[in-house]
Amino acid sequence: MPTNWSSPHQNGEAASTSVNVFDRRTEGKAVEKTHKFMLLTACSVAAISAWSSAAMAQSEEAEGQRAAQVSDVVVTATRREASTKDTPVAVVALTGAAISETQAFSMDAVTRLNPSVQTNNRGIGDNQIIIRGVSSSGKPTVGLYFDETVMTGIGLDGGSDNQPNIQLHDIARVEILKGPQGTLFGASSMSGTMRIVTNKPDPSGFAAGFSASAATVSDGNPFYQGDGYLNLPLVEDKLAIRAVGWADSGGGYIDRVGPLEAENVNDQRVTGGRIMALARPNDRITLTGTLLRQKQEADGSQYFENDLGPYRTSAPTQENFEDTTDVYSAVADIFLDHGTLTASTSLLKRDMAFLRDSTPTARRFGIPGVLAYSQGQELSNLSTELRYASDLHGPLQYVIGGFYSKQESDTYSMAVLADPATGLPPCVTVMECRANGFATSDINSARTVSTVDQYALFTELTYQATDKLNLTGGIRYYNADIGEFKSVSQALRFPTSPVQTVDRIALDQSSREDNISYNFAMSYAITPDTTAYARIASGFRPGGVNDAEGAAQYGVTVPAAYTSDDLWNYEVGVKSYLADRRYYVELAAYHIDWSNQQVSVTDPGGTFAFIANAGKSAVDGVEAQITARPFEGLFINLGATYTNARLTADLPSTAETAGEKGDRIPYSPKISYAGQISYEAPLGADATWRIGANFNYRGSAYTSFNDQDPNMARLDDYFLLNLSGGVTYKGWTGGVFVENVADAVPEIGLRVTGDGFRVYTTRPRTVGLRLSRDF
Repeated sequence: MPTNWSSPHQNGEAASTSVNVFDRRTEGKAVEKTHKFMLLTACSVAAISAWSSAAMAQSEEAEGQRAAQVSDVVVTATRREASTKDTPVAVVALTGAAISETQAFSMDAVTRLNPSVQTNNRGIGDNQIIIRGVSSSGKPTVGLYFDETVMTGIGLDGGSDNQPNIQLHDIARVEILKGPQGTLFGASSMSGTMRIVTNKPDPSGFAAGFSASAATVSDGNPFYQGDGYLNLPLVEDKLAIRAVGWADSGGGYIDRVGPLEAENVNDQRVTGGRIMALARPNDRITLTGTLLRQKQEADGSQYFENDLGPYRTSAPTQENFEDTTDVYSAVADIFLDHGTLTASTSLLKRDMAFLRDSTPTARRFGIPGVLAYSQGQELSNLSTELRYASDLHGPLQYVIGGFYSKQESDTYSMAVLADPATGLPPCVTVMECRANGFATSDINSARTVSTVDQYALFTELTYQATDKLNLTGGIRYYNADIGEFKSVSQALRFPTSPVQTVDRIALDQSSREDNISYNFAMSYAITPDTTAYARIASGFRPGGVNDAEGAAQYGVTVPAAYTSDDLWNYEVGVKSYLADRRYYVELAAYHIDWSNQQVSVTDPGGTFAFIANAGKSAVDGVEAQITARPFEGLFINLGATYTNARLTADLPSTAETAGEKGDRIPYSPKISYAGQISYEAPLGADATWRIGANFNYRGSAYTSFNDQDPNMARLDDYFLLNLSGGVTYKGWTGGVFVENVADAVPEIGLRVTGDGFRVYTTRPRTVGLRLSRDF
């Protein structure tokens, strides 16, 4: 953690000095600590490798012993099954076993297992997914899929955050496809796609299991977590159902000081379940249906204030959070003589509501009292796709299909005076306030409806030119009708100003966009175990409109609209098995040209946020990943990335906050690395024991392009380490785990308030026990 922070969870006392997130004096010390961690890690790996070489030599002498091998991971990044080595895309496959062993069940936690993907996190239901440093406001830059269901949402306040955070229980794998995936996965996959692939019902046999854990949180509330699954064949080899359930509770560690003093106010509750049915009426047809529901709640503030120190907030209003997500999906796979026809239809529904303290804004406008900001979103996304993936005997294979989706986001926002004694507003919607006689408490309220009605046609061809050379070409045509509607129920007012009684339409605009994405790749099998590839691909995301009229009333100039931005990715890479397939290595280098980048711009007062196009940006990067099983029982997975993401042209004059050529793209660290190491060995005839560690490092980043923005803040670099160990005996596994061993306070998200910064972080050191059983 930054050396200028005194954590109450380390010394038992509240921090007595304020924290300055701009303080760069700690940067050298933080980097020095990081390099020590890196050196320690490298020495550990070297020692393990040396030990493994000796162990392998002994093992080869022992009769019946053989070296372990890294197993192929089959992915569907190209809409057909292929190993990661044979896929001409930089892809990471995080297995369900790895997710379960590290208990990385949340979106934020799973992205810490690989350095090439990260999240800008602002609480349990507020994630901005970032791949290869491509990060900005506007529409999302990463496509999010749950099996065949499009999960990519529309962020609140014009941001690309607030992506659904479905927990990852009973998962086969998570595929992270790096670089544009627009030809096969659509408009929002401009920097990559994240696919959550579930374990499907198995009609061939019964299976069940559960896990439960209980943990203590340093100077916080206990945290409990559990899940269970049941696979039940109904007709042998024909019909089965699979049910999964999960729940989290507790874990609060944020203390509120001031008039509403309370400890550990950010307890969370997550409950969810998924039921899937799979039918195989004959050898040529597989039908799969999915129903999923998850509800997330947080009791209070999920951040601390930078000037109060870690884990302390003085918010004078309550800050509750609720998020309910439902998924309905149906998929039909029809296996024909020369390929597979897949038809899928899914519906994502999300209902989110929360309270956020807005008292700093009230002070800036001279509004007396405490102010709560009530916001909610009802999101629906209906999507359907029909595609055909060939399975021909000749050198040519292809995927062809069509896609349609209708997305609607209905968002309300309201700033309302709260009761200082309780911190609660008398009402949270305009209708409720008017109906119950609290219209004078409404300081500012509006409703925004955003719609995207789109269709797309796509195809991708792969031609085996020789026994070693494969060529790929893909194209996707996208067309969308985009609508934006905003009605203002109450213009910004002082408590003594007249109350607005009639809604005013501030924005009613529609537009049509079309675009084309391309993908060109070639792969060459240097040897049966080594493949080199090169790839050129493009991606984009739709534009939108700003509330220029509303800002103009207060003398703030806002561009009326922002356009789509485009991205071209150029990369080369190599994937190889080494040393009798005990090691698997991936290396990639890439360059990205990004035009008309959508960025969030805030007026000098910090009140009005809008989207502008930033001209041109570029990203250069190198990625390395190694997976190793030097000998039976030992598993090592290490990855590192270098990312140089910056503006290559000044921000346009329409932006009120300057960004200059050479400025780093916000939320883009230059150095990141992550790894997992585990060892498992027999313990008697019927038992095994296991120890493991996983760690991740993120370099420093910034919330804005440069310090000409008065709201710029620095996110310090951080290192997180988790340890675990356990024993398995006849299907039962018991173990202990320690998360955040060093009790670090990483800055994984920041929110500007106008008079300071709100810092989002992870739980302090958490020590717990876990019990699981598979039947």
